[in-house]
Amino acid sequence: MNELYTALREAGEYYAAELIVNTDRDPLYRYSRAAAAFFEHAALPAYDGGRLYPCGPSLANNSRAAVRPDFSYTYSANLGRIAEKVPEAAPVLAAEFGKVAPIHTPHTVGGAGYTHSFINYRRILADGLNGYRVRVERLPDGDFRDAMLVLLDGIEIYRQRCIALLEEADAPADLIAALKKVPNESPSDIYEALVAWNFVYYVDGCDDIGGLDRGLYPYWNGEDIRPLLTEMYRHIDGNSGWSMPLGPTYNELTVQCIDASHRIRRPNIQLLVTDDMPEEVWQAAYGSIGSSCGQPAFYNWDLYKEQINKRLPQVTEEDLRYIAFGGCTETMIEGLSNVGSDDAGINTALVFDRFMRENLGTIGTFEEFMEKYTVEAERTVAETCDILEEHRKTRAKFRPHPVRTLLIDDCIDRMTDFNAGGARYNWSVMNVAGLINVIDSMVVIKNLVYGEKRYTPDEFLARLDARDPVFLADCARQPKHGNDIEEVNAIANRLSERIYSEFERHSCTPGGKYFPVSNQFTTYESAGRGIAATPDGRAANDPLCDSCGAIHGRDTEGPTALLSSVASLRLDLVLGTPITNIRISKSNLPTLLKPLVEGFFQKGGMQLQVTCASKEELLDALVHPEKYESLVVRIGGFSEYFNWLSPVLKQTVIDRTEY
Repeated sequence: MNELYTALREAGEYYAAELIVNTDRDPLYRYSRAAAAFFEHAALPAYDGGRLYPCGPSLANNSRAAVRPDFSYTYSANLGRIAEKVPEAAPVLAAEFGKVAPIHTPHTVGGAGYTHSFINYRRILADGLNGYRVRVERLPDGDFRDAMLVLLDGIEIYRQRCIALLEEADAPADLIAALKKVPNESPSDIYEALVAWNFVYYVDGCDDIGGLDRGLYPYWNGEDIRPLLTEMYRHIDGNSGWSMPLGPTYNELTVQCIDASHRIRRPNIQLLVTDDMPEEVWQAAYGSIGSSCGQPAFYNWDLYKEQINKRLPQVTEEDLRYIAFGGCTETMIEGLSNVGSDDAGINTALVFDRFMRENLGTIGTFEEFMEKYTVEAERTVAETCDILEEHRKTRAKFRPHPVRTLLIDDCIDRMTDFNAGGARYNWSVMNVAGLINVIDSMVVIKNLVYGEKRYTPDEFLARLDARDPVFLADCARQPKHGNDIEEVNAIANRLSERIYSEFERHSCTPGGKYFPVSNQFTTYESAGRGIAATPDGRAANDPLCDSCGAIHGRDTEGPTALLSSVASLRLDLVLGTPITNIRISKSNLPTLLKPLVEGFFQKGGMQLQVTCASKEELLDALVHPEKYESLVVRIGGFSEYFNWLSPVLKQTVIDRTEY
């Protein structure tokens, strides 16, 4: 094994080398040594002349190693490349990685064991990493203590390497001086705080940036830090990093954080809205969204607080102040939680397509048809939870996450790895896709097959697949979700309550429950592939609906009707966050946005995100993409550059109703 270890190191596979030795010790120790070796040897990105470093790609994104750290899965591995570089190492590493059960299901919808998270930036700044070292050194001797000390040593080597690179590049003296102090010690001012925050963001691998307004405020003394925030956002954007919550308490930095986001797609800014949110915060939101960056999205603080108190009573009132939404929008507690985010998914449209084609001609009433479909959807949820449970159990045993074990409370105090239950709070969210397509399809079947009896079941399916124009016109005339029609809303309420409720009947390892999220991001295109034509008007393989709103452009009765329809869903059960997309023209933002958000939230809406780009702009961007390099749209649960979308997804954004 020593020869194999040496061969991997000589091939530049420092992370992989540490995983095949010390096999008599706890996996956390081996993976900590692997992470430390990566911090010591991975190539540093070039300095870009800015006020913050690291910059550019993260160590993992900058690396050519076949096995390297990953903020979600602990590691990423290309065993084919390992087989080319060190052939005899491939089966050894395959055996190591194969200890965790895979997630084999057609219902992943964008996630399979994915875990976004927020490290505890507030505590890191307050205690400094020296404070973390003191806490670890006080622990009893053993593999856990040794693992955390090895990791801290690796992070310190990384910091010293960064300082040396900056000195060689003749970087500004204040940047070098700050990095010589932080994050080992607590910062003395806002600039040191930003340098520390940026550094540990890179240590974690560039996932979620955390609540900058609440975390930086103790170090702020009235400075305008928008240029520094924009620089940090560029780092996040360049790494396709994720999210930043703002509120529910506001300060001067809340406005600066919003202002700094203009024309940048990331981080996804998630603004918690309270009844007394200051007018200057609303004004900042108008200005930012009007710059076509899609920031911020709006979250109903009162309803999230109510539902967390009800469904997660273990979350204290103090900790609830740090609610955050990792990745696209998955609900968690900043610095204190391990939430499987898009851990798996349920493609309700796929379940519906299979069920309809097997059963439409055998069921006598619509009520029975919808009930039996609902039972099948519930069975699919239960089956997927079982598959995911096996993955989570084996992950807890064999795949630790050292960096998050160090930097998320209460892993050190419990002497327990992050993936094994060390975090203060644990739960999981699973993606639900296609439900709006199912709702609209149910209405068509209710009226054309069971109500008017215009088509027999066999004729209905035959004409559906043949794309018969008369048949499609009949389908198109049926009421659609998004127009506040009682018949549709009743079906939406019933289906969503049954399907969403099924998740909470299952407990997850290492603790907590499963909760649904409706967060399709770009996967609503791929989730539609393999699904035949559906009665809502989809052709075979077309995309699914992109959010809890109407299928692209089918909301014809105005924005209030659209949001009332969304509120007919059991949104309170979607604790992972139910995404709703809306497009509002720049001219209407100052008058339309605030009353829409407030009215929607009063009806039970939980989240609303806005794209502010006219149809003319979007069509012009198809022809002249070079003119629109910074045009950002909301797509599923996050913001994305319009130019980066596939042609199919671009068209779905263009088709949205503009208010």
